[in-house]
Amino acid sequence: MSVNPRIETEEDIQIIKEYTLLPILLDMLARDIEELGIYKDKIVFNHVLFYLREVEHSIYPELQSIKSTMKKRDIKVLNTEMNASGIQVEYKVRGYIHHFTMLRSLVKAELMNTLMNMRRRLG
Repeated sequence: MSVNPRIETEEDIQIIKEYTLLPILLDMLARDIEELGIYKDKIVFNHVLFYLREVEHSIYPELQSIKSTMKKRDIKVLNTEMNASGIQVEYKVRGYIHHFTMLRSLVKAELMNTLMNMRRRLG
């Protein structure tokens, strides 16, 4: 029993969602690290900066792994458009084009979820 190539699986969608959200998270971390940099002489902020950099560095291997998985599953993100209401993603799974939209509130919730999961993994 094989997967219908026209239908993307929940796992395919999750992979695309992570591939879309991780670069946004990297941008947010870079922005926050820069903003918190003015407090680098404060011990607590120094600890926070260390943690944020640790999270930032852990994202790159994860992104590489996702790209590899996408290649194996014949998944390509064709276009990602961010606007005031959220993100629109156009992607191709096994030759068939699909779309999804994530509202801004869902993007925020997913990013918080991702951060919490990373925090657990980093220990």
